[in-house]
Amino acid sequence: SPNISPGLHTIFLNPSPTIKDFDSRLFNRIKPMIKAQLHHEQSGLCVYCERTLNHNEGQIEHIKPKSGRNPYPHLCFQYSNYAHGCTDNKTCGQKKKDGLLPIEPKIGCNNKFSLLTDGMIEAIPSLTRKEKHYIIQTRDMLGLNNSILIREREKLIKSYTNLLEQDPILARKFLKNKAFKYILKRL
Repeated sequence: SPNISPGLHTIFLNPSPTIKDFDSRLFNRIKPMIKAQLHHEQSGLCVYCERTLNHNEGQIEHIKPKSGRNPYPHLCFQYSNYAHGCTDNKTCGQKKKDGLLPIEPKIGCNNKFSLLTDGMIEAIPSLTRKEKHYIIQTRDMLGLNNSILIREREKLIKSYTNLLEQDPILARKFLKNKAFKYILKRL
């Protein structure tokens, strides 16, 4: 069909694409469209650390790895296994590598994470021991308490709390377009 991009056309013609096809020249043509859609769905934030990303930055992250020690090759081309992530080698997908997260990104996934006023992320104290273990394991696999992330969150927390004291309505608007906006709601 002339309306289908060459990369998608190749996938349709090859009903059993392999992991190698993910980095093929033809599939690379549609990756920007996939990344743009993920970017839109994630409100322009990295799926893991919640830093602001431009639509053309970062990578298409496989939530469950396509290869390595925990491979899920059958999910390599499953859109539901994709996320838009940053490429900081000390955090997020680059730090996770081919590990399996105990808590995968989805709506409400950070409800059991607590953000401290110093920018650190911890498990909510009222959780069970097992739940706390999953929170800590996920946080550490993704490097979410990396010193740079802590400083960025702490700075934003101070701005937000100062604004909250002065103008609560403006403070809510302040969060709408900021990095860390979902985890900041956990204060």
